[in-house]
Amino acid sequence: MNGRATAALRIWRARGLRARGDRAYLLYLGLLVLLVVAAPLVRAVWLSLTSPAGIALLASAAAPGTAALVAAVLWAGALLLGRERGPALLPPFPSYALATSGLTRADAFRSPMLRAVALLTVATASTAALIGGGLLSSGSGGAAMGAAMFVAGGALVGVIAAVAWLAGQALPRAAVPLALGVLSLGAAAAAAPLLRSVTPWGWVGLLYPGGASPHALAALTALTALAVALVAAVPSLMSRIGTAELLAQAGRWDSATVHASGMDFGAAATVYRGRPHLGRRVRAIRPLGWQPAVFLLRDALGAARTPGRLLVGVLAVASAGAILALAFAPGAPGWALGAAAGLVLFAGLGPLTDGVRHAASVASDLPLYGIGDERLLASHALFPLLAALIVVLASAAACALLAGLSVPPPLVASSVLALLAVAVRIGQALKGPLPPALLTPIPTEVGDLGAVARLAWALDGPLLAGAAGISAALLFVSPILALVLAAVLAGLGARRWRRRG
Repeated sequence: MNGRATAALRIWRARGLRARGDRAYLLYLGLLVLLVVAAPLVRAVWLSLTSPAGIALLASAAAPGTAALVAAVLWAGALLLGRERGPALLPPFPSYALATSGLTRADAFRSPMLRAVALLTVATASTAALIGGGLLSSGSGGAAMGAAMFVAGGALVGVIAAVAWLAGQALPRAAVPLALGVLSLGAAAAAAPLLRSVTPWGWVGLLYPGGASPHALAALTALTALAVALVAAVPSLMSRIGTAELLAQAGRWDSATVHASGMDFGAAATVYRGRPHLGRRVRAIRPLGWQPAVFLLRDALGAARTPGRLLVGVLAVASAGAILALAFAPGAPGWALGAAAGLVLFAGLGPLTDGVRHAASVASDLPLYGIGDERLLASHALFPLLAALIVVLASAAACALLAGLSVPPPLVASSVLALLAVAVRIGQALKGPLPPALLTPIPTEVGDLGAVARLAWALDGPLLAGAAGISAALLFVSPILALVLAAVLAGLGARRWRRRG
């Protein structure tokens, strides 16, 4: 490393020097979090995996195919994530200092890349160890060697995911078609066992413990060779990362972390929102004669101007409908699937509710469009409401038919979930900044709960969306839950509307 880069890094590291007591306190906090939070969480996961229902799920005939599909989804997601935030990244100042120095990208950004590889490898290997250990404890995982090979395969999956993450950063234009290809072939390999012997994600399925595959050793060898080849390509990939894109990613990540540290997660997500680029010359405001139709067309065209974001949102909404339909399957954990459906739907509605956020942002000012604030908000709520109802109902009906379930219950529950989720999104748009009152300490016998209150305020959207999913899944068991939640959302929205100014 040359003198210029060394001096820059020395200056950067000097700004964050901590005293010995501060470092000891951070170590103490880390140990407490490990003992109080991480250990009980790992124990709960282990008990869930080793329960009769968990073992039945892990030992099912579809488990190897699911493992192959999960590996494909992980690698495809890593490719897409790299387009926005790659692993070879530092804060803006050291990124600029190192990117403009005489160092190669591999030398300058080796440390963050190694951290990314270590993080993903530990995560995937730990997941594989939990699965293999759970199957071994029940006697369903075959020999211990098979479980050990699966753990090794899990570690290799993490290494490949890290390289795929870097590939998305180095090749942003090729990342999308590559990710779509990986997803398509992964789904094909999960459905057709014959394809697993010739695809990398299929090799993961062949390594699944208890699968009794005679090709497990060959699959591990092939997966190892692939990982070694990809690791050898890392310096070449890093050299393709342009300085402008590197600095842009560093700036976006720094801005997002600043917003997130202030618990403004909406602003943090806005940093990564794509710019409209499709149909910019198409007129969105047209004199249709019926005002709701004008707003409906305007919001639809506005969402279509970021087609990738819109596609992801629609797919998420469709997935929510399918997940909720599966919640009505006999023996399925309805409340858990309902909560997942609510969270997925809440995320998917983001690209569809830009108009709602715009209406909420201008509602506290003078009228800009010659109509009242209430009517403006209601008009912009039409598009996400209709889109959510159409997509959720269609996906729920299709999933129920394919799974052999009764169709009417999922349809009714999906309608309720769509209404509640749109109401949650409207409440989020009216939320505003953090109230100063929440900055007040709340001393108790167990410590200051002010941070808990601020965290609950920051995450009230996902929490309410999860509750909406649970109430929809349990609609025919306890309809009072949906009614209570609807009343809570109405009261919360009315309160925020009155305080919008």
